[in-house]
Amino acid sequence: MDPDNDSGQSAEWKKKYFEQLELYERQEKEWRELDQLLRKAVSRLALAADGLDKALDEQLRDLRAAVRDQEDTARLRSCIDRMSRTLVRLDQRQGEEKRKATTPADDRPGLLRRLFGGSGTDRPEAQASGDATDHIREILIRLLERLSLPDDLSPAPSAVRERIEAVRSGDSWDGVLEQISDLVQAIRSRTQKEKRGIEDFLVQLTERLQEVDRQLQGSEKYYDDSHASGGELGSAVKKEMDDIGDSMRRATDLQQLKQVVESRINSVLERMDRFREAEQRRYDEAKQQIATMKERLRGLEGEADQLRSQVSEERSQAVTDPLTGIPNRLAWEERLEQELVRYRRFGMPLVLMVWDIDHFKQINDRFGHKAGDRVLRTIARTLAGGVRQTDFVARYGGEEFVQLMVGSSLDDCLMAANKLREKIEQTGFHFRDQAVTITTSCGLAELGGEESAGEWFERADKALYRAKKAGRNRCEAAR
Repeated sequence: MDPDNDSGQSAEWKKKYFEQLELYERQEKEWRELDQLLRKAVSRLALAADGLDKALDEQLRDLRAAVRDQEDTARLRSCIDRMSRTLVRLDQRQGEEKRKATTPADDRPGLLRRLFGGSGTDRPEAQASGDATDHIREILIRLLERLSLPDDLSPAPSAVRERIEAVRSGDSWDGVLEQISDLVQAIRSRTQKEKRGIEDFLVQLTERLQEVDRQLQGSEKYYDDSHASGGELGSAVKKEMDDIGDSMRRATDLQQLKQVVESRINSVLERMDRFREAEQRRYDEAKQQIATMKERLRGLEGEADQLRSQVSEERSQAVTDPLTGIPNRLAWEERLEQELVRYRRFGMPLVLMVWDIDHFKQINDRFGHKAGDRVLRTIARTLAGGVRQTDFVARYGGEEFVQLMVGSSLDDCLMAANKLREKIEQTGFHFRDQAVTITTSCGLAELGGEESAGEWFERADKALYRAKKAGRNRCEAAR
């Protein structure tokens, strides 16, 4: 057994576990930010609806207070349930008043119009409400797509998404928002549980390593004691031999000399027997310690292998887009940071491509989100299959994809982008026996000088906008 090698492996395991802890902490931060964002959205919606009804105003104040005080989901759910009943009552009352009235009695804009703008003369209220519903639906679906979920929670977004798609103009979003809130809370709880699991394992690992260290110190003491015992035996034998020599020089009687020599030899033999017994005892103890240490190390290695596999699987899930199977935005941000460091060091050309699916909303509206999902998977597969090992492609969010091209000029990347664009256009896609035309637009920009990542992305995004404005299904490079 090589203690140095075991120590090196333990250090490597610790490094990996701490990296995973850092990932969990980053995910936990994202959940906190998402929770704050949802609370802020609820608070602003409550403010926008203020003034519609006295009872509703009181309930809205309770809701804003619950959001402000960071109350748990139980109180928020209670507030939302009471508001839902009030809104149903108001809707029924408003319907009765409209049926009784011969002329419009109140031109005050409704909640959706107050939230999303527009006046009574701009467009019909039903159209404004429908557009707002579509907008909210798209935002919530994008929010779901950005959630990174463990396997046992992966069916949940599909159920939430089906409920989102079932909402029609005028329907309440309360149940959907509650489901999303519960899902985010479940993810946060799972992240905390996994984080505590790794922390507990690290504590156990530290305790086991300390125990191994104590046993190694015990083995070292065995060698020290053995060395000291051997030295004592050597000194005792030397003394006995010296005494025999002195007795032989002083002896005048052969019989007396014989007795003295025999006595000294017996003394040496007794010391050697005690030495052997002590050595055997130390050997047996050391052997038992080593066997115990090996057994515990085997158990530790088994636990480490299991945790390493779990960490690897969870790491893969955290950086993979569940819909398309390609890297997600988190993976993109990590890879971008690595490539920027490499660029600053070596100065190799680095080109960013920003892809967007043309008329993707129309595909969703016409064929449904299942068709839209198939389009996303098809384009992801095409882009991922058209890059080199040194390049990188990820889903940025919604219908946007990003791609990094390393070591190629902007002109070469523009040619490669056009080939991919043409390949996507030529992809035969059918949904329920209907042909669906898929085209994409792309904006490219080469990283230059001391340009920041944000400035670089903005240039590529502006190039994408020019491609869209020029008719779509084209690639534009920022010069």
